[in-house]
Amino acid sequence: MKLTVDWARPGKRRVSEAINVNVHDDASPALQSWLLVLFITFLTILSLLDRNIISLFLDEIRNDLAISEVQASLIYGGAFALTFSLMGLPMGWAVDRISRRKVICAGVSVWSISTAACGLAPGFPSMLLARAGVGAGEAALVPSAHAIISDSFPPEKRTLPFAFYAMGQKAGAGIALLVGGFLAAVIVPHLSYALGFGVSLKGWQIILVALGLPGILIAFMIFAFPEPPRTRNSSGSTGYIPYLAYMRRNFAYFSGHHLGFIFAQSIYTGIMAWTPAYFTRVHGWSAAEVGFWFGAVILVGPLVSLPAHGWICDRLLRRGVTNVHLNYQLVMLPLGAIPICGAYLINDPAGGLILLGIGMTLIAGSAAATSASLQLSISGSMRGKAASVWMLTGALASFVGPSGIALVNEELLGSEQSIGQSMAIFITMAVVAAVLCFALARIGFIALYPPRTSAE
Repeated sequence: MKLTVDWARPGKRRVSEAINVNVHDDASPALQSWLLVLFITFLTILSLLDRNIISLFLDEIRNDLAISEVQASLIYGGAFALTFSLMGLPMGWAVDRISRRKVICAGVSVWSISTAACGLAPGFPSMLLARAGVGAGEAALVPSAHAIISDSFPPEKRTLPFAFYAMGQKAGAGIALLVGGFLAAVIVPHLSYALGFGVSLKGWQIILVALGLPGILIAFMIFAFPEPPRTRNSSGSTGYIPYLAYMRRNFAYFSGHHLGFIFAQSIYTGIMAWTPAYFTRVHGWSAAEVGFWFGAVILVGPLVSLPAHGWICDRLLRRGVTNVHLNYQLVMLPLGAIPICGAYLINDPAGGLILLGIGMTLIAGSAAATSASLQLSISGSMRGKAASVWMLTGALASFVGPSGIALVNEELLGSEQSIGQSMAIFITMAVVAAVLCFALARIGFIALYPPRTSAE
């Protein structure tokens, strides 16, 4: 809000100055916090659009660049995961020291330019480099979002905003497929288009360039929102060494939590990477058909279920069930894996989509619950570093999921048509590993939790 303050000095005329102040009444902070969450959710959707739309064209890219399935999986996940992980640490350091809005603006600009560069990459090395740029830029959003959301809400009210943030991740993936399917119906991915001056691009290249460039302008919209004040613990420490020491003291919780997230998230990244190829190879669908139907499944189920997951977890937390977020993983991941695996083993594509939708709905809240559990276990001065270290480990899922499925398919089953069986095998192994890790984290969390049960 803009106020006018009159300064009067002896012997001088009165001078009016307009200054900006934050007005903290009962309604405005909550409204500002939710508006900021909504915009961060929008940026998350944009990031998932730029990150995941490439999965629709993975076979076209593989054919045009003359690469193997494992190399294609590295384009989708490996190159992205490497820089996304490594850049998470300096981004977490920056988030705890400088304006989170500036960090977000820089990150959105970098990943948008890199997405456009993916469309211009002439070969495998340049495509890897461009995808690495996408990962480096997107690394700015996660620690910034975690810190801003956590500083905007008390502990017992964080799961719902984190659920909306996670909803952006799921919605972004679905929107990426829907947008990609629509564009693939207009601009056929495998055809060449003459653009003039002797320049021609494949359809998938034009789509990536067209999607990347608008993000450069969107990046600066973050400055329309005020930045929430930071919460600090009594020590005021902001270095990585104290946080790593804290992780060491609570090794059972953090090792189980981070490893569990890698395996749980690898299910999601594997599904996003290879489901379009599954429907194209096994059922003969076009990229436009896959984008529409798979995108609708990914979009609708999680959008319906995520707010419910967040509300239930918050309600149970207020009733004293402090480890509710880890209990969620132990129940919902196995339940969701059953229909998901079935989706890739039946011969009916419509039935497979229904099963996939049911499974994705059941596990939709996994990322939000993992985030809320982590932020509940730390104090304000460590939020950016906690998110970046978690991201450093969790980003490995972008490598483990796509590349794990590709390795099973190439080395174990040895046929392009067996991609569905390979996905079912990998998902089963990943669920078992995730449940064991989250069970370890639950033991550590019970010993760790109260340091606090109220708002900071």
